[in-house]
Order: sequence, then structure tokens, then C-alpha cells
Amino acid sequence: MSDSRVRAALEQMEAWLVDPAWDPDPEALAQWNVGFQVALAQAEKAPGWPDLMDRAHAAGQYLEARSAMLAQEQDKVRAELEIHERGTRALKGYGASAR
Repeated sequence: MSDSRVRAALEQMEAWLVDPAWDPDPEALAQWNVGFQVALAQAEKAPGWPDLMDRAHAAGQYLEARSAMLAQEQDKVRAELEIHERGTRALKGYGASAR
């Protein structure tokens, strides 16, 4: 096998990462990773290999950062929903006692 499959997998990941609308799907990422690991194991590791690995590491770091950012956003949404839920309960309680 050649490095072309590793390069193609990296290009797919890089395309996902630059797409602001991309919503990482854990199942799709797991499937991508299986293909990437197979490609890595079968690669010839030609002269451009170190540059390819630098790209892979950079993509991995960017994915981790983006995942952390999405987790923070999810936490914010959960907190906001909790505030609204408490407010709704308070209004229901107030309405019942005001009658």
C-alpha cells in the first residue's frame, strides 16, 4: 500500500474540520479512525511521511480543541435549559398559589 490512503483520510478529516457546520458524529469518527488505522499500518512511509504525520497530529489537536469547544457550548445550553425549567416550575407554583 502507499501513503495515498493515509493522505486521503487526512484530507477528509481536514475538510471536516474547516467546515463550521460540521457536527462530529462519534460513529462516523470511529469508522474513519478504523480506516485511518488500517491505512497507517499498510502505508509505505515514503519520504514525505514526517510531513504527513505532522498534518495528522495537527488535525488531531484541532479535533480535540473543537470537541472541547462543543462540550462547553453543550454545557451552556444545558445550564440555560435548567434556568428556564426552574423558571417554569416557579411560575406554575406561583400560579397555583395565586388562585
